[in-house]
Amino acid sequence: MILAFTTLLLNCNGKTENHRLNTSKQDTIIVNEKSKVLDNPKGLIKNYNGENNKLFVFVGQKLSVDPLPHKEGLMDGGFKAEYLILQKVYGNFLNDTIEFVAYDHYGIPPFSKFENVLLFVSADSGLYYHQKYMYNDVYQTKGGKWAGTYAEYDYGHAYNKHTKVKPIKIDFIKEISYPTKIVRSDSQIVTIAYPKPYFKTVGDKAIAIYGNYVDELFVLKRDGYLTARGIFEPKHKKD
Repeated sequence: MILAFTTLLLNCNGKTENHRLNTSKQDTIIVNEKSKVLDNPKGLIKNYNGENNKLFVFVGQKLSVDPLPHKEGLMDGGFKAEYLILQKVYGNFLNDTIEFVAYDHYGIPPFSKFENVLLFVSADSGLYYHQKYMYNDVYQTKGGKWAGTYAEYDYGHAYNKHTKVKPIKIDFIKEISYPTKIVRSDSQIVTIAYPKPYFKTVGDKAIAIYGNYVDELFVLKRDGYLTARGIFEPKHKKD
């Protein structure tokens, strides 16, 4: 994608084993229709007048993320998420807050571990669903913008091989860093490598040096994973 939120956190760009598993499935995974019916979120999640918004992308601040009643035999856990909308990046949405359903095969959605995230949701008959496993943890910069750290998996997507988006040095308000060692559930210590020059490793932490502002992070997702899911048309052939 996972440790509790501090400034030393693992981001959405593939810093844990769980996220490496998640990311490998992003090209093909979609919200399971059976899960929608069996979890029956319609009575638990706000409906937005039956709209069918193909995609809404926003910077959100977590208000709550709570588990939905789970039905035996379901592969994924369902969660009700409510976020304050801090910045609208793509698509139309009139409200200042949004409720949506998130499904995750590995437990609590990783995006919920961060205070502020770039999120991707789509509406089906007025009910919004999170685009599974898609998010970027984001932070304020000294220039007053939102930005995320180097999006390793987005840059590595086959559709983004010829992207014009490039990592740039970001002047975050606070130091953004991630632990280079984590303890797995079996007590084994895993060392995580962070690519240079995008991160600077100091002791047991990797400090973010490069990243992108949210509009560019959206472009990377749009031309990569969202295109692979059929939401957008390919801009380049997949090599």
